[in-house]
Order: sequence, then structure tokens, then C-alpha cells
Amino acid sequence: MQRRRKKKATAQLMKNARGTRDATLREFEKRDLAGDIKAAGTAVVVRPQRPTSILLSDELKAQLRRRGAKLGVGYQTAAKMILAKYVNAKL
Repeated sequence: MQRRRKKKATAQLMKNARGTRDATLREFEKRDLAGDIKAAGTAVVVRPQRPTSILLSDELKAQLRRRGAKLGVGYQTAAKMILAKYVNAKL
């Protein structure tokens, strides 16, 4: 019988925890956070990206891999960063 009581106690605790979590979630869903996010200025706009093919020499690819390793990113991301910086620079 003690085993059943422990299970009931555990089940009751889980039920209470679930009820509390659901109440918190319901409260969160009631709020509209768009104004807070806009005021904070931390929203990131994600624009759709399309794959692009480009032929690179083995030497250039190796250089991009080295640069990417220094930046902590892959060579394709490094190439994208370098291109974006170059294109956005005032020439």
C-alpha cells in the first residue's frame, strides 16, 4: 500500500506542476509582445535566401577555409560574409 501512496503523491505533484506550467503558458499567449520586441530593437529580419552556384579554384577555396577557421565559420559562410562586406562598401 505504501507504494500506491507514493505513486499517488508523485502523480499529484506532476499534476500540480503541469497545471502551473499551463497557467504560465496561457498567460504568455494572452500577451502581445510585438511592441516590446519593436521597442527593444533586437528583432532580426530573416530574408529568404536562394542557393547560388559559383566555381572556385582550389587555392581560393583553401584560403576561404583558412579565413573561415579564423572566424569560426565554414568556408561558404566566410565567402558570404566577405562578399556582403565588399558589396556594401562604398567604392
